[in-house]
Amino acid sequence: MNGILKHRNLRVYRKNYFFLFLFICISLFSTCTKEKINIIDDNDPTSVTNISRLKIENYVNRLFIDLVGREPLKTELGVEVDTLQANELSRDARIALIDRLMTDDSFREGERSYKAAFYLNLYNLAKVRCLESVTDGEIQMRMGQLIGDAMRDSMAGNWELFYTRLEILRKYQNLLDSQHDLYDGHIQYHQMFTFLVNNSVYDLINMNTFNFIRAVYSELLFRLPTVQEYEVAFDIIEKNMHKQAFGKYCSGKEDFIDAMIQSPSMLEGMVIWTFQVYLNRFPTPSELVSLLPTYLQDQDIRYLIRQIAVTDEYAGFK
Repeated sequence: MNGILKHRNLRVYRKNYFFLFLFICISLFSTCTKEKINIIDDNDPTSVTNISRLKIENYVNRLFIDLVGREPLKTELGVEVDTLQANELSRDARIALIDRLMTDDSFREGERSYKAAFYLNLYNLAKVRCLESVTDGEIQMRMGQLIGDAMRDSMAGNWELFYTRLEILRKYQNLLDSQHDLYDGHIQYHQMFTFLVNNSVYDLINMNTFNFIRAVYSELLFRLPTVQEYEVAFDIIEKNMHKQAFGKYCSGKEDFIDAMIQSPSMLEGMVIWTFQVYLNRFPTPSELVSLLPTYLQDQDIRYLIRQIAVTDEYAGFK
C-alpha cells in the first residue's frame, strides 16, 4: 500500500487547494492592511512588575509538567524563574525556555534529555487520546502472546491464521516505533495517529465499523461525520469499495485512515486538540485562521505549543 502506512520516512503532502487559497487570502489581507494578525487573542506579555515570583514559579512549573511530563527540580525552577524575571517576562525569554524544553538534547539523568522527555510526553498524550492510556508494556505483552500463537500456527500448517497474527503484530510494532520516528523527525506528530487508530487495541475500544468511523471523526477531527461521510466511509472500510474520502480515492480501512491523516481537516483538528490540552478550551475563529496557514505549511506541533505556552492566558498572568 502506498503512503504513510508502508514507509517510515514520510513526506509532507501537497495541501488542499482550498486551504492554499485561504492562506493566500490571509497573506494579501495582512499586506493590504499592514497590520499583523495576533496568533492568540490578547497575547501581549504582562510587565514583570505586576507579577509575583510565586506566579512565575507556577508558570515554570506548568511548562515543565505540560512539556516534559514532570515538575522542575528546585535548581531548575530557581534558575528559570530568575532568568524570566531578569528579562522582565519578555516574549523572547518565554520562548527560549519553551524551545529549550522541546529541543535541548543534553543528557539528563532519568530522562535522557528534555527533548526525549518532550516527545515521550507527546506520545503518551496521544495514547491517552486514542487508546485509554494503554502502556507499551501491555502492548508488548500482547505481542509476545501473538508471537507464541503464530509459531504454533506455523507448526500446525494454519497459514491463514499465521499471517493474520503477523499483520496484527505489524500494526503493534508500527505503533511502538512511531515514538522513535517522531523523535528522529521521520514523521510529524499528526502522522503518529495513523498507527494509534490502526491496531487491535483501538479496534477493541471501538468495536465494529460504525463505532470506528464515529470515533476517528470525533477524536481526530472533533466532530461527528455527516450522513454522507459516514456512508462513504462505511462502503470503503466494510465493503472495500473504491470511493473518494478527504479528496483521495480509497479502498479499504488503511486507505481511509491514510486519507484522513493527510487531510487539512486533520491538521485543523490538531489545532483544536492543542488548545484543548493546553488551555482547556476551543480556539476562537480568529485564532484558528491565524494559526492554520503556518501549521498547514510546516506541520510542526511545536509551533502550536509555542504560540499557546508563551501567552499570559496560559501562564496565568492575566
